[in-house]
Amino acid sequence: MLKCLLAEFMTQFLIIVSKSIEENFVTFVGVPSLTIGTQSKVRRLSMQVEGEGNSIVPLSLTLYHVRSLNVFGVAVEIPSMMEFRHLRIMDFGGCHQLENHHLANVGRLFQLRYLNIRRTKVSELPEEIGCLRCLEMLDIRSTKVKDLPACIVNLQKLAHLLVNQGVRFPVGITKMQALETLKWCAWQSYIFWQELGQLKNLRKLDLNHDGAQEHKEVIASSLHNLCTQNLCSLTIWNDNDSILLNTLCTSPSLNIQKLSTRSCVLPKVPDWVGYLVNLQKLRLQVKRIRHEDLCILGALPSLLILCLENKENGENESLDRRLAVSREAGFRCLRVFTYFVEGDRMDLIFASRCMPKLEKLKTVFLGSFTDESHRSAGALYFGIENLPGLRTYKFAIRCFGTKRSNADAVKASVERLVSTHPNNRLNLIFEHGPVQS
Repeated sequence: MLKCLLAEFMTQFLIIVSKSIEENFVTFVGVPSLTIGTQSKVRRLSMQVEGEGNSIVPLSLTLYHVRSLNVFGVAVEIPSMMEFRHLRIMDFGGCHQLENHHLANVGRLFQLRYLNIRRTKVSELPEEIGCLRCLEMLDIRSTKVKDLPACIVNLQKLAHLLVNQGVRFPVGITKMQALETLKWCAWQSYIFWQELGQLKNLRKLDLNHDGAQEHKEVIASSLHNLCTQNLCSLTIWNDNDSILLNTLCTSPSLNIQKLSTRSCVLPKVPDWVGYLVNLQKLRLQVKRIRHEDLCILGALPSLLILCLENKENGENESLDRRLAVSREAGFRCLRVFTYFVEGDRMDLIFASRCMPKLEKLKTVFLGSFTDESHRSAGALYFGIENLPGLRTYKFAIRCFGTKRSNADAVKASVERLVSTHPNNRLNLIFEHGPVQS
């Protein structure tokens, strides 16, 4: 059945590609199984290498009118920027051959709106990038760029700026009032953190508190300002003293729709989380999850996706004293739930009629399955039959010390548990890291 669907999909895909070439919607270069269009005037050019494909642009093609350029592969002949005049989209994501010199004359592309050089060998952005006054998206993640040029603040239409952690920003980011997305901010100057709070249109922010302890007060002040304006998505790393998170308690943070904490363990779920009435996606690391924490989270009226990491597994407690998710806890809208378990036994159990709309569940076990008793159905049981709307269950083992025989035994136990679910078409995904033979 799956093979038939795949064959049908590939057939439809090839028809779409063929029609696209025929109508001169896109021109492919470097794919031997595809014929380059006969039209010499190219609007959208995709350069790639498949097998023994030739990545060199034929002389018959005129690149002057190209609006979109997509380049990827391992042996691509990258054309000069001088050959283009009207480019609006330039995507080199994953093109490992792209280096600094390939970006020469990029400042001539006055109409460029989208520039992706992610996962390339570029280590420095040219000063002329400041001439791209129409640029709206710049992605330089997974490159070797360490500093943004001072001219970057001249890109007053730039809405999405995606960089590596540790990339240093110049003074003057207050000029970039069009910014809506900023990833990542870490190890910046005092002036940068001060100016950050003046970006009134910023909607998505990822920041790392590590290495910025001496600036924590100004960061908290800027975060407070952003929360009172348009910020709706926030990811914070290494906020171990909760200085930044606590700004959400003192700010009218009703706009926050996504909140994620990484590498910072909270003693409990803060009470102020219950006031984030528009929160749709939440990720928290908690030292020990209690019933009160579940009640706070379950009462969130808009919560759709929840990821919880329980850093203290109750492995010394009996199975009948595990934390129960009851119907009274709420979770009326929750669709996706991911739960991290520190040990090798489930410490959470779902009661009847809880999480009525849950469709996807993932449990991630960080402990090594070595003891025979921990591979029994009792240790892994969590009341899956009480989640009638469940469509997909993913069981993951993240510990590298598990033996293959133990992993196989755990898988068999999980399959027996899934067989008790009322939906006999429930999709079970079992994954584990490297195992010992």
